[in-house]
Amino acid sequence: MHKRWRAGFLGLALLAVLLAGPARAQDPNTDFTAYRALFSVAALGPARGVSTVTGYTLMYRGAMTPAAFALAALPDGRSVWRFAGGQPDAETARARLQTACDRDAAAAFGTGHPCRMVAEDGAVTDLAGPAFRPVQARIGPFRAAPLMFHHGPAAAEGVVIWSHGYGGPNADHRQRNLPGVLALLNDAGWDVLRFDRDPADDTLPTALSTLLRGLPLLREAGYRRIVLGGQSRGGWQSIMAAAERPDAVHAALAFAPAAHGEAARPNNLAAASDDFRRLLAGLPEDGPRLAVAVFTDDPYDPDPAARAAMVGEAARRRTAPTLALFPEPPIRGHSGSNDWRFARGQGPCLLTLVQGPAAAAPRGLRRSSCGGG
Repeated sequence: MHKRWRAGFLGLALLAVLLAGPARAQDPNTDFTAYRALFSVAALGPARGVSTVTGYTLMYRGAMTPAAFALAALPDGRSVWRFAGGQPDAETARARLQTACDRDAAAAFGTGHPCRMVAEDGAVTDLAGPAFRPVQARIGPFRAAPLMFHHGPAAAEGVVIWSHGYGGPNADHRQRNLPGVLALLNDAGWDVLRFDRDPADDTLPTALSTLLRGLPLLREAGYRRIVLGGQSRGGWQSIMAAAERPDAVHAALAFAPAAHGEAARPNNLAAASDDFRRLLAGLPEDGPRLAVAVFTDDPYDPDPAARAAMVGEAARRRTAPTLALFPEPPIRGHSGSNDWRFARGQGPCLLTLVQGPAAAAPRGLRRSSCGGG
């Protein structure tokens, strides 16, 4: 009797909700399901190709605002896509993106297939409901990735601090896109903050000390776990910080880590391999977790295969999960982590390394994709 009464009561309650009329649309800035619905295949129309879906649902979310995403799709599902981020203003973002995407579409399909704007920042053209408002949160030297969902310190699994690379005092990387793999972590409950630096004062010692001073602020804010990630010099300094504060850092993700310059120009590249070996040796055996991605044809890496082997050697020595990713072409070059195929193929390994049980985390050297995590 008790179970039948309870079921009947729930049925009446559900009927009352349905009779009350349509539910109010959820705010995508506070409701993750509503947020993810905006950045889903529902916005893409007939375009269902792996590249397009990955580009919109993962890669675009790493853009700095003002940003926009556009595509041209044929009835058979073939499509071309492109996005622009970190533009001076919304009008410039639209204009530059339209020109570039139309050029891509004409090259792929011929004339008569202009691109359409799918999204501008967090406003999606063909989906009803509220737009996602770019996140403005800041903690010390870190600012939120504006198009990633902000779970908040109390609810998040932890926080990822992303550091861009360094291209000299006149190369400003503060508007660079984040790699799509970070959106996978965001989906899994991690907040994503950017560690952007003024290039005029972005020396390695200065950046490292600022990064280390910011770690206690993240703990004070309430984050339980901290992951440091970065590309090029950003990846290098992430490993350095993890080695100096293993008690505060859960994992380090370094994509094409570099700090010695380009092979084709005057540099101290000869020291790069020895310095990288010392960098790995500085990490305690029992933590933090580590993933290093290296790429074929990286002009800042004197020997990607040798560097991958060093990480593989460290994986045998360390008890903490340690992973080397050396994907096969066509993923290549110093910015290989920004390839949509890297997000799709290697992202599951990185997600499992960060948050899976230690016994289940991937380890050693891997060249193939990570379908099983």
